[in-house]
Amino acid sequence: MSFEPEGLGKTTFEGRYARTPDETWSEACERVANHVAAAEPDDRVARWRDNFNEVLVEGQFMPGGRIWYGAGRPQAQLLNCFVVPAVDSREGWGKTLSDTIVVSGTGGGVGINASPVRPRGSEIKGTGGYATGSVSLMQMIDRVGDVLRGGGGRRLALMLALNINHPDVNEFINVKLNREELTNANVSIVLPTGYGASELIRDVEKGNEIAPMHRGAPTGGQGMDAAELWETIVANAWASGEPGVLNGALANEQSNIWYHKPLVCTNPCGEIWLEEYGSCCLGALVLSRFVNDSGDTDWDALDRVIRIAVRFLDNVLTVNDYPLNEISEDSREVRRLGLGVMGLHTYLLKKKLKYASTRGVNEVDSLFKFVKNTAYDESTTLAAEKGSFPAYSPQLLDSGFAKTLKRGIRSKIRTHGLRNAALLTVAPTGTTGMVHGVTTGIEPVMSARYLRRYNTEEGQDAVVVEDWHTTAFPDHIEDASNMHPEDHFKMQEVVQKHVDNAVSKTINLPTDFPKEELSALWLKYLPSIKGSTFYRWGSRENEPIQPLGTTVAVEVEAVEDDLAPFDPSCPDGSCEV
Repeated sequence: MSFEPEGLGKTTFEGRYARTPDETWSEACERVANHVAAAEPDDRVARWRDNFNEVLVEGQFMPGGRIWYGAGRPQAQLLNCFVVPAVDSREGWGKTLSDTIVVSGTGGGVGINASPVRPRGSEIKGTGGYATGSVSLMQMIDRVGDVLRGGGGRRLALMLALNINHPDVNEFINVKLNREELTNANVSIVLPTGYGASELIRDVEKGNEIAPMHRGAPTGGQGMDAAELWETIVANAWASGEPGVLNGALANEQSNIWYHKPLVCTNPCGEIWLEEYGSCCLGALVLSRFVNDSGDTDWDALDRVIRIAVRFLDNVLTVNDYPLNEISEDSREVRRLGLGVMGLHTYLLKKKLKYASTRGVNEVDSLFKFVKNTAYDESTTLAAEKGSFPAYSPQLLDSGFAKTLKRGIRSKIRTHGLRNAALLTVAPTGTTGMVHGVTTGIEPVMSARYLRRYNTEEGQDAVVVEDWHTTAFPDHIEDASNMHPEDHFKMQEVVQKHVDNAVSKTINLPTDFPKEELSALWLKYLPSIKGSTFYRWGSRENEPIQPLGTTVAVEVEAVEDDLAPFDPSCPDGSCEV
């Protein structure tokens, strides 16, 4: 049965993903399927074009936004996001700025960990001067976004990160308290290999100092009080949603290419940890399509679509036109995929399960375990057919994540290898979720009834009221506006167990949630998740989601007249994927 976008979904599809104003959903699906099937041998193109087209038309699988935008165009760049390195030299800074301009010009978001940059005040022996530090590089990168946007380009999406033991960390975590600084970026602290969550928790609880490090060596500078630093991180996250914390130690412990390259940073929305010049190849299973009218999951249909989606995304890597040679080479070496999901809460509602209930969490655990093992099984099948990713080594099976796979799949990997170094993620799926009329990523419904603000393709603000009380499941609605923050953590933790990349998840906080309780919860769950981001209701002006009472009449036109312009960003759930 074919799917057709309706309402806001139709508006979003026509404004962002249709090639021409009159391109229909089915025509767009055919365009995308044709482009991606071109990676297959000539005698298989028609077969896989039809398979790809079928899962797109039926709304079972939704590729990332860049795939919809780029497919069918010459020199099509189909990937959403990238990580580029920061190098501690003038030439290195120039290269980082150049890479950012080139990548963002193709519509890609950029993640950068500035920890290789020497700290502020360090002596520069070649010139006799003193270094201006890592935050200076970040400010230069951010200005690139201002210039690009000022010239009519897309908003630059950035993740700017710094290791927690870098000497510039205090400057870094406070820079965005000035709302005019780093306006194009999300910022996050990185817990690097060697100083992960367990070390941080130990030092915070015991009142120890964190020894400042640069490039893996002590700087000899004054130690930083761990408890005071953590208190500042918590206070700033509570006040403004930033900084987040990225668990690089866990990401590298779990990495399937631990023997090949380290993971250094995530993409702007935090769903994929990447090596230098790594890239995101994104698509999502539309989970609610696999629940029948009786509330049962069609596991056979889900199995089939997962396998088609893995091949689809692997083909995207083959047909993609890369913005930099370094990115092309890295993608060829590791063939990293990012197959995710959208509509998890919609899926649970159709099964009459509450999002935060024990039954709901257990259902999600089983669901993601199935997705994980099926995706990896298909990647071994593709390896037998097309070859393993070039950087593959049997050492992959020693990664923390590979040890969670079923014994039979591990055996198949030993025999056939693996086509993709990583396969799974959870992206925010903000606008692509709107197209399908489902909840985004693994997020719960923001509010049972709410006003959503969004940007049109013309750059104008618009609003729409969405009412989940009109669904067939009013008794099972739980929403992010009144859910306890620990319920969000529990869901992210159980999903992360089965995801080899990372999970983009916003931990929503009530307006008056105590900072001390946030600190304790954050430290409790930090060891088991690869990234964490918060949003406290009311902490930013002009929020894109405004909870409404269930009996309040809303005139959309009147609301539009009263709203000030807003600039969407990832922490409040409006990321475009």
